[in-house]
Amino acid sequence: MGMRIKYEIICFSFFIIFLTTNYSFTQEYQEFDTLSRNDFIIHGGVGLGLCAFKHNDPNSEALLTTSRIIDLGASYFIAEKIYIGFTYNRLAFANNLDSSESARCNLLGLTIRYQTLKGAKTNIYVGLTTGTSSFKYKDLTTNTYATAGSIFLEPNIGFTHFWGKRIGMFIQSSYFYTKYNKIVNKDNEPLRVIINGKKENLWLSFSGMKLQSGLLFKF
Repeated sequence: MGMRIKYEIICFSFFIIFLTTNYSFTQEYQEFDTLSRNDFIIHGGVGLGLCAFKHNDPNSEALLTTSRIIDLGASYFIAEKIYIGFTYNRLAFANNLDSSESARCNLLGLTIRYQTLKGAKTNIYVGLTTGTSSFKYKDLTTNTYATAGSIFLEPNIGFTHFWGKRIGMFIQSSYFYTKYNKIVNKDNEPLRVIINGKKENLWLSFSGMKLQSGLLFKF
């Protein structure tokens, strides 16, 4: 995993502790209705992911790795407990500090969420997000570049808490899955593998868990 990932896990843990500590100090606030119909919310946060890569290349093994996540989005309440919106996640996959390789994935999707527990300041929700997934890989040593695009699916569950009428926090856990059936190089030619003496398009799938946390701003 390397020192970089260990450092990131420690920093993210302290970030979660900071948010939950602020939550414990705000229990004396006056009760108010934090989220209701016609509210518009934007959010920003960071996270960590644990991802499993699978493929049909007989010369390579499956890979389990971690990722750093940037999470941005906006949502709008169309009903008392239902809201829709969009999210953008950028996943940068772990590598060694001196590695010439890098890989990242961008997830841009539409989401719908339902508040299963609605309190005065604290809410718990379940949701589903789907949209486009783009993957990029490069190796500067071998001058190798590869890109792919597909659709992803992501069920999620989360927790929100507001310290005031406008500013709050969220913690969300989710599972995601996507599969790239066609991966192309920088000349837009599909990458191929030989399986049982026959050439086939290289495919790649990855799935895993994400844990994200950040701030909410309500308008």
